Order: sequence, then C-alpha cells, then structure tokens
Amino acid sequence: MESSQSKRSASFSEQTSHPLSEKDLEELQSTLPPDKKLKAGREYIWNRKSKRKAEYWKYYLEYVENGKLRAECKFCPKTFAADGNLNGSKNVKNHAESCLGNPINIEKEKGKEKQTKLYFDQEHESSELKCGSRIINLNDVREALIHMIIVDELPFKHVEKPGFRHFVQVACPQFHIPSRVTIARDCLKLYYSEKEKLREMFKTCQRISVTTDTWTSIQRINYMCLTTHFIDNDWKLNKKIINFCPISSHKGEAIGKAVEACLEYWGIDDKIFTVTVDNASSNDVACAHLSRMVRRTGCINDGKNLHVRCIAHIINLIVWDGIREHGVCIDRVRNAVKYVKDSPARILRFKDLVQKANIDSKSSLSFDVPTRWNSTYIMLETALKFRRVFSGLSLPDGEDLNDNERPPEPEDWEKVERLVLFLEGFYLLTKRISGSHYVTANKGLGEIASMYDMLNNWEQSEDLNFQAMAIAMKKKV
Repeated sequence: MESSQSKRSASFSEQTSHPLSEKDLEELQSTLPPDKKLKAGREYIWNRKSKRKAEYWKYYLEYVENGKLRAECKFCPKTFAADGNLNGSKNVKNHAESCLGNPINIEKEKGKEKQTKLYFDQEHESSELKCGSRIINLNDVREALIHMIIVDELPFKHVEKPGFRHFVQVACPQFHIPSRVTIARDCLKLYYSEKEKLREMFKTCQRISVTTDTWTSIQRINYMCLTTHFIDNDWKLNKKIINFCPISSHKGEAIGKAVEACLEYWGIDDKIFTVTVDNASSNDVACAHLSRMVRRTGCINDGKNLHVRCIAHIINLIVWDGIREHGVCIDRVRNAVKYVKDSPARILRFKDLVQKANIDSKSSLSFDVPTRWNSTYIMLETALKFRRVFSGLSLPDGEDLNDNERPPEPEDWEKVERLVLFLEGFYLLTKRISGSHYVTANKGLGEIASMYDMLNNWEQSEDLNFQAMAIAMKKKV
C-alpha cells in the first residue's frame, strides 16, 4: 500500500507537469539575469500566482525531475528538493541569503551595515500609498556625506555642528557621524581614488589640449593652474584640472618647466595637442620651451601649431583699447555707483526712488572689476536702467573734484547708452566662446565677422569718440 506522501507527490506530477508554451518560456526567461539561460529539456513550472509566500522564493525557478519538484537558483547552477510535502525549505532559504551571484548579497558584502526600511510612494493619479522596502547601506550614506563636503566646499568641522547632527539623527538615526579628522581622511582617500581613475582615463586618450594661467595672490605668492581638455571614449568633452601649484616666478622658462614637469608626472607629455594661453610675452617663452619638449615626445606637425592664443583674452585687449576713449563718462558712472553702494542708508534711499519712479527692473547696481571689461559692461548696462534715479540723488559735486569724479551729465548717459549697445556684441561673443564643456572653436566665427563689420561701420561714425574707438580696436584685430 502506497504512503499518502507518495500519492500526493505523484498527483502533483501528473496535474502540474506539462510543457510550457513559447510565450511562457519567454516570460520565464525575462525573470533571469542576462547571463542565465533556461536549461534545455528541463520541465519548468511557471506559476504566475504561486502559493509560496516567503520572499526568497522569487530567486528560484521550479521544475519537475523524475516526478519530484525541485528549485533552481536564478543566479547559480545549484538546485534543491522543493516539494513542500516531502522537503523542508531551510536549504532554499539559506542559499538565497548566501548566494554570491545574487546582487542583493553582493550589496550586503559591500557594506555589512544595512537595515531594511519601509517606504511609501504615492501614486501619481490617486491618493493611495504604495508600501515597499529598501536596504539602507550606511557606507553609501557616508560616501554621500564625503561628496557633500567636497562639492559644497564645507569645512570638515561641519559634521560636528549641532544642526547637522540633529538633521542626521532625524533622517537616519542608524548612521554614526564620523569626526572631522575621519572625514578629512576619507576626503583624501577619495582624492587619491579619483586621481587614479583620471590617470587610467588619460591612458585611453589619443590627444589632450591644455590651458594654463598664472597670477599672484595678495600674499605675493605666484600660482599656476593647469587644465586639460580631451574627448573620452564616449565622445564627451572633459575638462579636468590636473595641477594648482605655486611657482617660482612668472618668467616664461619657469612656467614652461612647471608645465612640463606636470605633464610628465601624469604621463601625457607625448599626447599634447595644443597649449592655449593669453598674449603675455612670458607665455611665448613657455610655449617655445614646450615645443622643444613635444618634438622629443611626438606631436602633430612637430609642435609648429602647439601655441594657441586665447581668443577671449584677445577680445579683452581689443575692448579695453576701445573703451579708454570713453574713460571720463565711465569713471563718472562708476563713482556714482560707488557712492550709492558705500552706505546702507543711500541704498535704501536709492530703492525708494526706484519705486517712486515706477522702474520695473529686478536688476541691482553692480560694481565692476578694473581688469574685466565685461564687468564694466554689466555695470554700465545696469546703471543705465536707473539713470532717472541718479538724477534724484545728491551726488558729490564741486570745483575741487577732478573732471572724471563729477556726477554723470545727460551727455554722459547718452554716450553710455551708445557704448552699451556697441559692447553688447562683444559681451555675447565672449560668453559664447568662454564655455569649457562644449566645443567653442566653431561657435564664434559668425559673431567675429559681425563684430568686424560693426567696427567698419563705427569707423565711419560722425561721433569722433566712437570713430577713434573703432580705429583703435581694429588695430588690435
């Protein structure tokens, strides 16, 4: 007489074991990882509404072999007896929690500190909440904290501030906040890691263009910044700063040797395509030094076209030569702006006059930087919107003041208005060609031609000041 268990097993085989259709097989295959295939000849069971409630069963395929039900892991070749009437599920459960082919277990190995949390997602077109769970990896939280410290340029002691600690305790109580010393150490580790990634990226590049600039800090220390521009294997334009360091002097030979040492350190001295610098004479000497280097290491056309002059700097020189012809009216507007911004009471008075004059503008007065003409353009453009307001202020005036220190007169505002119109084209051109995350060589050709036509027109102007300005600017072209 057969046992009741064998009868149940036999009846299971007879009732549920039948070949699956091609559609069912495709649907079953779609539940597997890309590198896992269904085994030919195996009688799989595809229960869309399985009675198994445990979470770990979703990592298995069920099939019938010799009339008995078995389970095959979706991530490795292991199989287990899985007939609920004859076998327990302990082996199935233990393997599901330890199989290293399962991405969930790989994530567990990355960070042992984990906790599953419930979350609620609201449906877009209804007020129902969808409940689920996800694993909180505390290592990922720590990496995100390091990223925040670096990207937002926060001090290391930010992690010890009471407000931040309170926020973390509310958002993720399980996260142990590291000390500022530990955060500093983690940031340094990330720096070395990213540095090695960049070094590997350079190995796959064919040609790299570099730009460099030098300046002196208020502590009278000479600094140099070296930036690389290259296209990666995904055809994306990259910009990476590879050095920011003090140098002995601004002499061309010192700059050239510093750049050469940096390129050799990164192993890209044989991949240089161009070096873009401004028009300083020291940069001519530096590029001559680098030309000798690339002739040894190899470069397109033996480095004859290595030196590229910065078009933004050329435009800067052209514009400054032009606006010097209008120095008096620019100085008068600058002094008026400075007079207003030097006192909080004057700023309030200025805002009050703006409201009374019904001037609909969200702009605010800005002060220019003497070495950047585009900031001068922005200052003039903004001040021009409030020309009526300046006339209502008691600007300093007197015989003891120099001519360029007096308040702007109506004739000055007319010149400024024409000057702003004249400089607008150069301002837009500078913005267009100053991008670092897109190709700029093909962007400004039309604007450059338009600027040249405009200079030709202004050269025929009846206004002698603007005529002289156009002539001076054309000499630099």
